[in-house]
Amino acid sequence: MKRKADLFITVLLAATMICFIFGCGNNSQNDSGGDNTGEDKTVSEPAEEEVLLFPHESKDFEGGTFTVLIDVEPVNSLDLDDLDVEGVNGEILNDSYWNRKCYIEETYNITLKGVHVEGIASHATKTINSAIDDYDAFAPRLMNAAVFAAKGYGVDLFNTEYLTLGAPWWDQNIIRDTSIEGSLYFIAGDIFIKHYNGISLLLFNKKMLSDNGLENPYILVNENKWTLEKFAEMTKNMTRDLNGDGKMDKNDQFGFSTQADFLTSMLNSSGQKIVDKDKNDLPFFAANNEKTSIIIDRVLDIYVDNTYCLHRDAGAASMSQFFVFPEGRALFMWALPWYIDYGMRDMEDDFGILPLPKFEPSQERYYHNVNHWHSYTYMIPRSAGDFGKSAYIMDALAYQGRQSVLPAYYEVCLKRKYTRDEESEAMLDIIFSTTVYDMALMYDVGGWLGQMGNGLYKGDNLTASAYEKQAGKIEKDLQNLIEQFEVNKY
Repeated sequence: MKRKADLFITVLLAATMICFIFGCGNNSQNDSGGDNTGEDKTVSEPAEEEVLLFPHESKDFEGGTFTVLIDVEPVNSLDLDDLDVEGVNGEILNDSYWNRKCYIEETYNITLKGVHVEGIASHATKTINSAIDDYDAFAPRLMNAAVFAAKGYGVDLFNTEYLTLGAPWWDQNIIRDTSIEGSLYFIAGDIFIKHYNGISLLLFNKKMLSDNGLENPYILVNENKWTLEKFAEMTKNMTRDLNGDGKMDKNDQFGFSTQADFLTSMLNSSGQKIVDKDKNDLPFFAANNEKTSIIIDRVLDIYVDNTYCLHRDAGAASMSQFFVFPEGRALFMWALPWYIDYGMRDMEDDFGILPLPKFEPSQERYYHNVNHWHSYTYMIPRSAGDFGKSAYIMDALAYQGRQSVLPAYYEVCLKRKYTRDEESEAMLDIIFSTTVYDMALMYDVGGWLGQMGNGLYKGDNLTASAYEKQAGKIEKDLQNLIEQFEVNKY
């Protein structure tokens, strides 16, 4: 165990040196969550990044295939199609996928292939248990990646040659936030845009803001006044019973439209993790404190209160935020970037993008949690025949993704095609560089979130009682998780 801990420290030191050499950017923008860590987390303008060279010598894979098992979730149309493009069609994102695919295949003499499956868990289990060398990589959603990691389906990425883990094409926060006792089994970054599509943020209606003489939230962000309290204040000023029937429903105007994910987003954005890690890289329950209770109280001030907030999961499906916000009847909407493409392109009113608010001005940085249901990761399965090959092509895909795919998605699709103002560009720079991962969501630790959610729907703050009720299960789940990772090391 000490050998692995020493190895983990060595890898982190190496990653730090790589970041220094490569110019990874502002560490304060790229930290893991939890404002009680004592680390410097000051938000500043991201530095312009130097174009870097690929750090490995070119390899010839002699006409082989790099096959990825891809997680498909049809309800939300979640899939990865970047390996399936068949040519250019004039759409810049499609064409960037195609150019990357052609470059990888021609440069390294290899064919890229995606295998798309619903119910990836059973398929992956069969693959691992049968030791079938069908897949060089898995691309599960974050929630499934966590399950696979705990079950020992993956290769420890800290022990894998050719993955340049300290490089800017990998999200440094997922490394810091999801490793356990010096082991890491899944990764995310510029290997696909689905990483960015799963990051929480806020949208706001610029017309409603102007018509009602409300403060410009961009200025609030720039002046460090964009807080949970200010967000609640603005939300409450916008509710209107438009049809005068004495009740609030989907035909009326709301200050905020959202869904259940908002709770954990706001906890994390306030600098509070539910499960954090100690100095030994071991997870512990971090939310049994007064700050969590205060955050919940502030969330309850607007959350699932239909006087101010239209909440999809607390009402009927017909009460979806996708009805009221695009139709110009909500000031704010909790969203993920892919929601912009899904429902906002035809919106008549101009809208903007905002970070999730801070807990208070003294909070030194923003935090934006990566949604475990919607975001994707990459893993190297234990059954893969050549771990080095898997790692090399993953690093090459991520590197080329940063050079060509990310600019197409970030600079053109989000910053130009879908969003409506230049200020949103600066907001995206903040949002995408301040990711945070909370293991409580990935592993459903102790059922605490379910207890909290049940209370919120009733307007109750169950911070203390939920912990007291679930404490035994929380500790058991965390201990089992640690033990599973220890077993997987050997």
